[in-house]
Amino acid sequence: MKNSKIHITFALITFLLNVDFGISQDFSYADLAEDKPDSVRLKAYTKIAESFIETNKDSALYYIDEGVKLCDQFEKANQLSKEDPDLYYRCGKHFMAKGYFYYRNKKPNEALRGFKKAEKIFHKLKNNKYEAECLNNSAVILASLSNNAEAIIDYHKALNLFRKLNDSIGSAYALNNLSRIYRDQDDIGQAIKLIEESLELSKAKDAEMVEALALNGYAGLQKTIGDTAKALRLYEKSLSLRKSLSDRAGMASVLNNIGSLYKQQRKYEEALDHFQRSREIAEEVNNKIGVGHTLYNQGEVYFQLSDLYRAEQRGKEALKIGEETENVTLLSRSAELLMNVYKLSNKWKSAFKMQTLKMEMDSKMINAETKQVAQREALKYEFEKQRAIDRKEEEQVIKLQNERAERQKVIYLAIGIVTLLLIALLFFVIQRLRTAKQQNRLITKQSNERKMMLQEIHHRVKNNFQIVSSLLRLQSYSIENETLRQSFEEAVSRINSMSIVHDIIYRQKTFSDIDSKEYLEKLVENLKRSSGNPKIAIEIDAQKPKLKIETLIHLGIALNELIINSFKYAFTEEQNDPKIRIFLTEIGENEYRLLYQDNGIGINKEIDKSSFGMELIQTLIEHLEGSVSIDSESPWNTTITIKFKDV
Repeated sequence: MKNSKIHITFALITFLLNVDFGISQDFSYADLAEDKPDSVRLKAYTKIAESFIETNKDSALYYIDEGVKLCDQFEKANQLSKEDPDLYYRCGKHFMAKGYFYYRNKKPNEALRGFKKAEKIFHKLKNNKYEAECLNNSAVILASLSNNAEAIIDYHKALNLFRKLNDSIGSAYALNNLSRIYRDQDDIGQAIKLIEESLELSKAKDAEMVEALALNGYAGLQKTIGDTAKALRLYEKSLSLRKSLSDRAGMASVLNNIGSLYKQQRKYEEALDHFQRSREIAEEVNNKIGVGHTLYNQGEVYFQLSDLYRAEQRGKEALKIGEETENVTLLSRSAELLMNVYKLSNKWKSAFKMQTLKMEMDSKMINAETKQVAQREALKYEFEKQRAIDRKEEEQVIKLQNERAERQKVIYLAIGIVTLLLIALLFFVIQRLRTAKQQNRLITKQSNERKMMLQEIHHRVKNNFQIVSSLLRLQSYSIENETLRQSFEEAVSRINSMSIVHDIIYRQKTFSDIDSKEYLEKLVENLKRSSGNPKIAIEIDAQKPKLKIETLIHLGIALNELIINSFKYAFTEEQNDPKIRIFLTEIGENEYRLLYQDNGIGINKEIDKSSFGMELIQTLIEHLEGSVSIDSESPWNTTITIKFKDV
């Protein structure tokens, strides 16, 4: 069933977001001129951006950003609150284009922000068609990010609008995905009710793609309640529709589901036949994860047939694909299969290794918590929906906003606690590393084993940092307060600067000292990619001094603050050649100097010496028995000199 769910989500996202923009040459670059009406200029930015989405990513991004700047200017100037619905509508369409662009470039958080902004605009304009489309696309992205609670809310809103518009196909898609979410919550009765309604609507409108998705989901539900005969008939109907639509990826998914059904019935020959056909098609369409799951299923069948050799081979192939794709589910299932094979083969060491891998993968799977959150939010939605009927819309909106603010405070507090625990874990790991170095001098025979252990520790620490970073980023897009959201982004950046140290350590052979130039390059590259301006040139000149881990962590966080500060405040749009220069050199025995310079507007405008950032830098450098001085010298309007020791 997991395979079918993956494919349903993938197919739906592809269908909804693989939009034919209907671009016609009803614009010209001359429409961008300042003397043109605002709505004409904005329409031109949108159309030009859409024309480049498939062909030129950089050009599309440029026109997307320029259009967003226009909308921001209109909003700040209070133009969007005046009686100019066409301009407001154009801003909504532009933010939709932004959502499509970022989704196609695999940046779901940015895509979600675009659709959410557009949704608010169309809601104020009472444009039900585009509001429903934005809600539906937001729900698809939220579901792909495993945020089922928010996805349910947006699907219900979209469904209500589709019904108002008599849009049967849109309603069928929303019902289909709602059914999948309720099935994940084990509310099978509600899931069946929703999928039957979706199937009825899709048949009435001859919408074969929607019908194929609904049949696949309906079959899975019948399998869940034990009616395997009906499930098989539904799968066969879905497969027939997929063939008529030449949907090869869909065919592979349904064949895999049918094979799983035969495996459950112990009809192993039929199961192997369908798994093999599914695997061949998945390989043809380059669906690695699909190939991995069919390999695992084949391995399970061979295990049931006591063909341990083939079971082991299929399990190893599936495990390899799981590692390549970093698919936790596939890794867990493949490890379990191989563990069972090795147990019967009396390969206890290999069995223990697979058992350890399975336990590690299982710990990463979020299931019960997601179900509980989705159930609570679904019930809350129904309650608030009924309450909205009895109260004025304005009063209800205010109440919902207050409740959302309280939840954000709780979540923020929880994330803060987790961050403190991880920082404590970081210092604990550093302490352990010092101890490990002393022990390695005495026990040379065990050096290789300890190196492997230290690599694993750093790998885990790096992964923990990435988990915290992902949680912070995921939370940031739901926060409307810009100051609070910026605080989240800064926290993510500081955590990433620490994570890079451990990533470098994990990939090298020695742990005592780290190549500072490599670290600086990775840190700058990460910052520039995530929050920098591509026009800003950053020069790094380091003599590759080998520094300790603790030193680089302090230095990295300090440099992180300086670079982000320059990105935010140093450079104006009129500046033609923005530059940042970082120079690291050894000036004495165990004494070093870091010179940070930019040619921006100058230190007096871009930073307050009493700010949190500068206080943080001063504190960090004091730990290194160092000092910080601020100056300026032509052509560098800002020069910050940091002297420190590798303590």
